[in-house]
Amino acid sequence: MSLDPVVRYMILCDDWGMDPAKPRCVNIFGLLSNIRAVDDPPYPLMYRELCVFLALTEGRGTGDCRIVCCYEETGQKIFETPNRSITFGPDPLEVSGMPFRIRDCYFPQAGMYLVQFWYNSVKLDERPLRLR
Repeated sequence: MSLDPVVRYMILCDDWGMDPAKPRCVNIFGLLSNIRAVDDPPYPLMYRELCVFLALTEGRGTGDCRIVCCYEETGQKIFETPNRSITFGPDPLEVSGMPFRIRDCYFPQAGMYLVQFWYNSVKLDERPLRLR
């Protein structure tokens, strides 16, 4: 049986890493809520790498998950990751880290984008990302 997990945290960042001194501690680098294009012309923008770090709890069984990015104004899907399988352990209260590294993110124009977490074809959470 598989139940939808609860998203404790969904963090957009430049990078993440495990703390060698504290094996259960995750360090987040370059927290993102805005991206400013600096090229001329600024758009379209190819962003080298976007990381999404999820902390999930109350998951049971196995499911498929992915990250989808949509342009808020139109709902148009801009990019998405392939489906990934996640299997939760026997303790539903355990918090499981689920990192995504998304390379070469193409943003066609400035505006508000929604970065979404989908689990078994259900959108569980999203975060806004403003591009200027």
